[in-house]
Amino acid sequence: MINLIIIDDEETTRSSLMELVPWSEVGVSEVRTAENGVAALALAESFKPSIILTDIRMPKMNGIELSQNIRKLYPECEIIFLSGFSDKEYLKSAIQLNAVDYLDKPVDLEELKVLFVKIIRKLRDADRRNGVLYQRQEIVLDMISQNIGLSEWLKRSGPAVVQLSDQGMFIVYTALFNWAAAMADDERAVIKHNILKLLNDQEPFVDTRHIAGFLNDNCLALVINSVNYREAKCKEVAESLLNLLQEAKPDAYSLSIGCSHPSLSPNEFSHLYKTSLEAAKKQFYFDPNKVFFANSVTGTNYDIDKSAYTRFKKMLRNGSVDDAVQLIRLTTEEIARTGDPDTNKIRNLYFNFLRILFEVTMQWDAAESGDDKEMIYMWREIDTLVSLKELAQFLISNIKLVFPNSDNKASAVEKIDEIKKYIAVNYSSNQLSIHNIAQHTFLSHTYLCAYFKKSTGRTLNEYITELRIEKAKELLRDRNHKLYEITNEIGLTDTNYFSTLFKRYTGLTPSEYRVKHFYDEKIV
Repeated sequence: MINLIIIDDEETTRSSLMELVPWSEVGVSEVRTAENGVAALALAESFKPSIILTDIRMPKMNGIELSQNIRKLYPECEIIFLSGFSDKEYLKSAIQLNAVDYLDKPVDLEELKVLFVKIIRKLRDADRRNGVLYQRQEIVLDMISQNIGLSEWLKRSGPAVVQLSDQGMFIVYTALFNWAAAMADDERAVIKHNILKLLNDQEPFVDTRHIAGFLNDNCLALVINSVNYREAKCKEVAESLLNLLQEAKPDAYSLSIGCSHPSLSPNEFSHLYKTSLEAAKKQFYFDPNKVFFANSVTGTNYDIDKSAYTRFKKMLRNGSVDDAVQLIRLTTEEIARTGDPDTNKIRNLYFNFLRILFEVTMQWDAAESGDDKEMIYMWREIDTLVSLKELAQFLISNIKLVFPNSDNKASAVEKIDEIKKYIAVNYSSNQLSIHNIAQHTFLSHTYLCAYFKKSTGRTLNEYITELRIEKAKELLRDRNHKLYEITNEIGLTDTNYFSTLFKRYTGLTPSEYRVKHFYDEKIV
């Protein structure tokens, strides 16, 4: 389905283009219009354009700014600039944004139709290529789960799609992604798609027999098929994969890559994947963005000293915070020396320390009472931490937060400031959540909520809502801001909900507040 948005502040231009161009004949499925960049951006979030035809000079948000925002939402969207001005700076921006073309007003309709036929052919070719990418992803999943083997897939889809032979050496690389806390699902999906495209288009992978696919949001599997295996080449491919993934979206994630041992059998993908996955999990003991090889993954068993739990509880009850923190640090150092491959066992150790902290603070009313659901949530928090270092940091941060009467008063105040700053930066995102704040500040959801309320007298949700309402008041004082625009700018998605919320906090609807503000201003 090919969707088009026409953006121009002149109503006659919008209506003429809508009426005079036979859009269905050139292959456009649906056409919408917008009077400026702000309105177009709001429309694009739900309409999902394949193409935008936009004027450059418009009020509120010009065509260049709009296109930059559209590129972030939909990197594959084709852009055509439309303007009655010959402006070199705008042309430079159009080139930087990879605009398809630049048309002068008045528009030559025949020229426009020819251009759209070319663009739509390009989009349909891209759809076919994307279809192959996702078919390959299913093939990888089937081969690793041993549902369907390589030979069967070669019969079904042919070597052009599968891109592997049943001869030669096979190696599996597994990349584990640690996504940024505030990453939206749709943004993650775009990044994953772009990574699959890069693996298909860039050296050394474009000239190498390979197939790749995401097994889930956090795990990418790449199968390399080589006639002439060399260990040096294996390491070179691993480093190339790491560099490609790091450059694809450096602020969106950290990662680790595991490389399996080589195999001559086309039926060992499941085993090769498991060995590469275990190698990638070695990131637990190291800094991120490294490559690990199956034959280098070693470690010894760490014997948990259960008496440490008793000593930890006693230290907390006595208020010996420094001793409790030191116990965690020493335990962490001992675990790091062993490199125990059973990371779930190690996570459970830190979960038990956190559970003891929770039990002690419940007795002192430093945290709200919990139940089994709270324990499950705490385990999920532990499970999202990717390294031993993060586990220790997470636990120590919570200890210091819970004991404000110790030498940690200053750091506790700093933590509240950190929380407020994070909210101030992210209040305009509809992805802002207590879970994201907890991840950013390395605090348990339970202690984050309890401590923030104890320190400020307000819950986190109350604080976020009050900040959004204050920002909405500022925006309502500007007549040029429409209600749906304000809703989006303060991180909400439903205008009706925003109106209800605003009235609950101010006693006035947004429209009533705006009228009252301008009336009061006039009197003054």
